[in-house]
Amino acid sequence: MSGARRDNRRSNGRDDSSRVAKAENDRKPGRENRGGDEKRGNSNNAARSGGGGGGNRGGAERGIAPAQQPYDNNGGHRSGGGGGRSGGGGTSFNGAAFTESQLMDEVPKKKFTGRCRLFVGNLPNEVKETELKELFSPHGDIAECYLSGKGFAFLRLDTRAHAESAKEAIDGRIIHGRQVRVRFAVHGAAIRVKELSPTVSNEMLYHAFSHFGDVERAVHIVDEKGRPTGEGIVEFERKPNCNEAMAAIRDKVFLLTASPKPLICEVLEPRDEDDGLAERMIPRTPGLSKERELGPRFPTPNSFEYVYGMKWKELYVVEQKRRAQLDEELRESRRRLESDMELAYQDYQAQMLREGYLMFFLLFFWFRALFFFF
Repeated sequence: MSGARRDNRRSNGRDDSSRVAKAENDRKPGRENRGGDEKRGNSNNAARSGGGGGGNRGGAERGIAPAQQPYDNNGGHRSGGGGGRSGGGGTSFNGAAFTESQLMDEVPKKKFTGRCRLFVGNLPNEVKETELKELFSPHGDIAECYLSGKGFAFLRLDTRAHAESAKEAIDGRIIHGRQVRVRFAVHGAAIRVKELSPTVSNEMLYHAFSHFGDVERAVHIVDEKGRPTGEGIVEFERKPNCNEAMAAIRDKVFLLTASPKPLICEVLEPRDEDDGLAERMIPRTPGLSKERELGPRFPTPNSFEYVYGMKWKELYVVEQKRRAQLDEELRESRRRLESDMELAYQDYQAQMLREGYLMFFLLFFWFRALFFFF
C-alpha cells in the first residue's frame, strides 16, 4: 500500500510540474506579445513624434487638468502633418467651453519669434557672418543669422524691443562703403482672423488656435477707445500649422463661441507703416523726373489742372457714396440673417422639446404595457 501511495504521489508530482510548466509556457507568449505590442506602440509613438502626446502637451504645459481641457485627445486635427512639436497634435474640437481659470492664466511671452526677425539688405559681398553678429549682438541675443552671400541677410533677435533697437541703430549705416538697409522680415506664418465675437479675448484666441500648432502671438484688435473690432491676428511658429488652420477654417465651419457665426481668415499682408517709402528706395527712372517737374501747388480756377482735378474729386465722392451704400446693404443683410437665425433657433428648441415629450410618453406607455403584461 505504501509503495502504491508513493507511486501516486510521484505521478501527481509529475502532473503538477507539467501543469506548472504548461502554465508558464502559456504565459510566456503573452509576455512576448505584450512586449511586442509595447515595442510597436513605442515605435508608433516615436514615428508620430508627439501626435497623441502633443494633445496632452497642449493642456499639460499650460497647467490644464485633463478634465478641464477644452478639446479631447481622440483623432481630429493633426498639426504639421503629424503633430510634431505642435500643442495640438491629435486633438479634436468637441465644443467644450474654456474654464475661467484657464483664460485668466497669462499667455506665455515667447522669445525669438517671427516678429523679432530682421532683414538686412544692400550688404557688401565681403561681409562675414561673424562681423554681422558682432554688429547686432550689442542690441540683444541672436538665435539665427543667415548670410545669403548675395547682398542680404536675416537675423532673429530675442525680443521685439531689441529688434527695434537694432533696426533703429543700424539702418542706414555705412559698411564697407555701402549703406545697409534694415527692415522687419515678413512673418510667413501669420493670418488675419475676422468675424470675431466681442467676447473673444486674446487668451481665448491663443488657446483655440494652439490646437493647430504652436502659436507665437494672438491678439483681438481694438480701436482707439479699446472696443473690439472683430478682427484678430494669429502668428504661428511654423508655416504648415498656419496652412492647416487656414484650410480648416476655409473648408469647414469653425465656431469659437455659442453663436453659430463662423470665422473667416486670410493671409496677413505685411504693411510697412513705420518706415514708409524712403527717397533712396525709389527707382531712378525717366518717368520719375517727368512726374517731379512741378511741386506742391493749388491750380488756378478754370485751368486744365483745376477742371480735371474737380472731376477726380467728384469721382472720389461717388465711390465713397457707393461704398457706404454697399456697406449699409451688407449690414442689413447681416441683421436679417441674425433675426432669421434667432427665430430658427427658437423653432429648433421647441421641436426638440416636443420630441422629448413624445419620447417620454412613448417610454411611459411602453413600460406600463410591460408591467400589465407581466
